[in-house]
Amino acid sequence: MSFGSFRRSSVVVGIILLVVFVRLLPNEVWAQRITLLLYLIYFLGLRGITRTPSIRMRCLLFFLLYLALMGYGFAFPGQTTIVMSLQGVLISFIALNLPPWTAEILGLSFMLITFQGLVLYDHQTWATLIRESLLIYVGLFVSFRLIRVRRLRQQEQQRYTEELAEMNAELAESHLKLQQAHEELERASVQSLRYAVLEERSRIARDIHDSIGHRLISVIVQLQALPYALKNEQGAQSEAIVKSVLDVARGCLQEVRTVVHNLGADETGAGTVSLRSLMQHIAVPSHMDIHLEMGEQAEQEDWPLAVAVVLYRSLQEALTNTIRHANAQRIDIAVVQSEQAVELHYQDDGQLMPGSHWQEGFGLSSIRKRCQDAGGHCTIEARVPHGMAIDIWLPLAAGEEH
Repeated sequence: MSFGSFRRSSVVVGIILLVVFVRLLPNEVWAQRITLLLYLIYFLGLRGITRTPSIRMRCLLFFLLYLALMGYGFAFPGQTTIVMSLQGVLISFIALNLPPWTAEILGLSFMLITFQGLVLYDHQTWATLIRESLLIYVGLFVSFRLIRVRRLRQQEQQRYTEELAEMNAELAESHLKLQQAHEELERASVQSLRYAVLEERSRIARDIHDSIGHRLISVIVQLQALPYALKNEQGAQSEAIVKSVLDVARGCLQEVRTVVHNLGADETGAGTVSLRSLMQHIAVPSHMDIHLEMGEQAEQEDWPLAVAVVLYRSLQEALTNTIRHANAQRIDIAVVQSEQAVELHYQDDGQLMPGSHWQEGFGLSSIRKRCQDAGGHCTIEARVPHGMAIDIWLPLAAGEEH
């Protein structure tokens, strides 16, 4: 309970008790002082009850207040009205501040003890007390019980609202972190491809240095010795030097051809190899029938790095979406390349029907964003008779600039 609630409860308790005591204050001065002391005890006790969260402590305070009321009733037998009024206040607060069964048992016990005391010492009858007082107490108990129920429902609803707000904030934060992680993963993917290219270049440079470099050094050394052999008219040695230089030069030429051939074999078709590898990696564990058809030009020509990354990630997202949501059995993929652009056409036979309501998730949205960032476009729609179709168009010139 907040500080404002404490102040409101204290004001309500004070007003209720003040009304009761002002209307029922006795005429004798000493009796008025005792009554005001009882008022102070009740005010502090009820205020403490509204502030303590412990149910046992609340029951103890109610019991002490009831003992103070009974002591006042025995000390002033003629102040039955005050006793009965404070009994009503006590029962109302019991209904308002105690859980079920505890409130019923404690309130009923206090009423029975009070009625028994009035029958024994004030010569009242049970019939009169039931007819005049019991119905009033029951009405007060039920009314304040309903107030407690409504207040608990409001508190529970407020707690649920706060928890929902916290969950929404956590989900928003998680979504933001997921987007940041996704962007970092994309950057890491591009960097890994670049590192692979740099590593391959370093390997080729080492091959050239270790093989061709040493051969060229041998050529230089032998050519430096050739003038001395010619000057001294050593024909046989000069002929051997020329023959050795020619052999080394032919070996260098063969090494250059081998390196260039390996370089072309490594780079040409790298994008298509990655797509085929991805398709095989997905097809084996998913047990789906996946077909990849490559156009003739797409098989022979290489793509810019940015285009290869977009195609690879888009196909990966599409396959993941189909496996998770489509319940499909077959996937058809076609890659076609022209002079200006490369196209990827993706179709599955999933459960999506034409005209049905569906919403793009994070994966499909990321495909659109990748294509737009690369200067291309993407179309995602339901296909006839059922399933999903994804068509991607990417310009090659934009990929080279990127």
